[in-house]
Amino acid sequence: MPVDYIAKTRGAYPDQPPYQWSKFDTSPWTPMTKPLSRCRISIVSSGGVHLKSQPPFDGEKNDLTFREIPKNVDVASLMITHNHYDHRDADRDVNCIFPIERFRDLEKEGFIGELAPTSYTLMGRIFRRTALLQEMAPYLLRRLKEEAVDALFMVPA
Repeated sequence: MPVDYIAKTRGAYPDQPPYQWSKFDTSPWTPMTKPLSRCRISIVSSGGVHLKSQPPFDGEKNDLTFREIPKNVDVASLMITHNHYDHRDADRDVNCIFPIERFRDLEKEGFIGELAPTSYTLMGRIFRRTALLQEMAPYLLRRLKEEAVDALFMVPA
C-alpha cells in the first residue's frame, strides 16, 4: 500500500512551515553503457554512518556534509549518528543501511567490476534544497567523477 509521505510528514510536524516539496516533470535517463561486471560502483547512504574517528553528523537537520568511507573499512570502526530513524538493526549490522560488505562480496564474485575506493554517507533531513542542489550535489558529483564511478547505489534511511 502506498504511503502518502507528504501528508504523513506534515502531520508529524504541524508546528513547522509547510515543506516545499521538489517536483520534477522529467528526469534525465542515463542508460548503462557497459555490464555491471565491468562497472565501478560507489555507495551513498543517508543513514548517518561514519567512522568512529570522524566527527558525528548534526543530529537535527541541514547537515550538508559527507563522510568518506574507504572501500577496505573494517565495519567494526563504523557508527551511526542519526536521531530520526530506528537504527537498532543497523547498529547490529551496518550493512542494513550501508551495504559495503555486500558490495565487496559482489566484487569478489565478479557480479560488479569493482567497488570504488570511496563510498559516501550523509545525514539526510536536509531541508535546504538550494544548498543541496548547489553545494552538496556538485561536491558529490565531482568526487564520483574523480574516482571514475560508473554507477551509484543509493540507500535512503
